[in-house]
Amino acid sequence: GSGDAQLSGNNKTVTFSQTGNTNEIRVWTHGGNQQMSLTQDGNLNISIMDNHGNNNNMSVVIDGNSNSTHTEIGDGGDINNQISVIIDGGDNNAVYTEVQNGSTNSIDVQLHNQSNNINTVTVNGSSNNIKAYQGKHEDGNIDPDETGDNDVYWVVNGSNNNLASYQTDDNNNGGQHIANYITGDSNDVKHTQRGGGDHKGYIEITGDGNDVELSQRGNTDTQFADIVLDDGHTVDVFQRYGSHTTNIDLTNAGGAYNLELDQTANSNKTYNITGTCTNANGCGVTITQN
Repeated sequence: GSGDAQLSGNNKTVTFSQTGNTNEIRVWTHGGNQQMSLTQDGNLNISIMDNHGNNNNMSVVIDGNSNSTHTEIGDGGDINNQISVIIDGGDNNAVYTEVQNGSTNSIDVQLHNQSNNINTVTVNGSSNNIKAYQGKHEDGNIDPDETGDNDVYWVVNGSNNNLASYQTDDNNNGGQHIANYITGDSNDVKHTQRGGGDHKGYIEITGDGNDVELSQRGNTDTQFADIVLDDGHTVDVFQRYGSHTTNIDLTNAGGAYNLELDQTANSNKTYNITGTCTNANGCGVTITQN
């Protein structure tokens, strides 16, 4: 939970800052036009910032050690809010960011220099812009030493959302896993995994517009993608180096998909496609295996 601290009222600027040892900040706020920032520098950190209201800006920056956060926007149709979470280093194994009920919100979550962490974003609402990074890239760089073995999950229920996940593990250690679950219309999904180690990507969409780009680039390790969607399709999958497998389940039956799959050496190249479509000037598939 959010703990004991409560703030309410509009048009306020609130700054929390902690340096050193057994830090905790737990706060629940309500109001519009708030500017809220929270920084923790070292050690056992626990954050939790729960905010209800419109036109608010929430920023969380954590540097070092055992971090654990929960950052949340609204449960009453709150709009025009921004969440930024940056965690650099430490032993954090669970970051949770949520829009309970709201629209036109922006979420940007970045985890740098960590391994074995789980980054979860859940959104209920429309016209939300969500980006989740582990190690960064595309292309805001960072990452000389990312070790991998990280997981990103996002679960989105709502329409007109723009969604992206980026993972990298350039230190050739561990692997990466992304699972994206979307219920809604006009989805736009980008999913990128790079670096040494195994890459596993899952995208499951229930309705409507879809436009999916999944890219995996490894060394000699596993590149695995599993994509399930309906209705409007357009899928672009690129897998490079290593042992490749792609499973894609499409359907529609009144038209759609326009699928492009590119799997490039070395060694295994495998794909499974379950179609349907039934034209109305849709379908079209291109597979390239080198």
